[in-house]
Amino acid sequence: MNHLKKKGTQPFDLYDISAARPYLMGLACLWVTLYHSKYLNLFDSVILNRTRLLGLVTRVEAIGNCAVDLFFFLSGLGLYFSYTRLLEKKAEHPVRIFYQRRFKRILPTILIVTVLTYGLMEVEDTANWLGYVFLYGFLTPTLERGNFWYFSATVVFYLLFPLLHRAIRGKRGLWGAAAIMLGSVALCVFLSHAAETYFFMRGHLFLGRIPAFVLGAYAGKLCLRHQKVPGWVPPLSAAVGILLIILINDRPGWFPSFYKFYAYLLLVLCIALSHGWFFSRFPKRGFLSKTVMLMGSYSMEIYLLYESLYNHEPMLFHSPESTGVVYSLTVFTAALVLAVLLKYTADQLVKGYEALRTGAGRGKEEPGS
Repeated sequence: MNHLKKKGTQPFDLYDISAARPYLMGLACLWVTLYHSKYLNLFDSVILNRTRLLGLVTRVEAIGNCAVDLFFFLSGLGLYFSYTRLLEKKAEHPVRIFYQRRFKRILPTILIVTVLTYGLMEVEDTANWLGYVFLYGFLTPTLERGNFWYFSATVVFYLLFPLLHRAIRGKRGLWGAAAIMLGSVALCVFLSHAAETYFFMRGHLFLGRIPAFVLGAYAGKLCLRHQKVPGWVPPLSAAVGILLIILINDRPGWFPSFYKFYAYLLLVLCIALSHGWFFSRFPKRGFLSKTVMLMGSYSMEIYLLYESLYNHEPMLFHSPESTGVVYSLTVFTAALVLAVLLKYTADQLVKGYEALRTGAGRGKEEPGS
């Protein structure tokens, strides 16, 4: 007991947040799928309605948008680690290597799913079809029937990340991060007046998701510096997070208009701090935590496939409202199994492409061939 008490009073190293990142990715994945399970009759389930679980599940679902903010925060943190280490190793062409690694990871997977999902669908015109399949549709109204906008936004974030990194890496990095976040808010206000019918979910994107990504990148900087905070800060953040959940659910009037987006950002910070602290103090991994971390390693694939399945579930599944829990679990299980297959397929495509490129390069080097 004295040992735990002593550890609890020690300063908390923010680097420990990175150790909790795989678990947090899995948590965000589960959170997003729970949020979208409302389209699969989850909350009409007899099982939930006959127990007290319904109240708990609906409270978590009600703030489901925060799960995507958590994804962006963790993405920014991970990218800062990756890009900084490339620079520290003095790699040749670090920007090119960074882009190659990022796009090998996401583009084959995204294109496989979007082509299978939207490739054969009937749309109004070619421009709309291209918007669906190649994911630039977050700039237009074309993706309003789906949630793949997250991935098109991610591609843009990847493209701009070297500039973001440069803005926040130096001594005045906090000012750079603040300027980018304020610029995002100003851009949202401008677009709301200048291009009202465009930029699907612009409020979520410019007021919440871009700041969450920038905040995550800056957190990555602090983690790599092993910045320490007082030991009482993470436990307090857990209490603040619980209070925020209660206020957002029971006192929604306290967060009018776009202020709710910043309540979500604060909640993301509370989740990151409290989970990093917990994993550093209690490092044992049980079956449940290992399962969540496994889901975190396939989070992108699960996210994509779950979105695709629930958007097209009338053609695939048929379930009465009373069995919403079984219905949702069926779709999630299918997404998880397909996620493993999808990641394997995408990896093999990348390896095949690299083998072909390497073979072509060797052919050019052999003048007598």
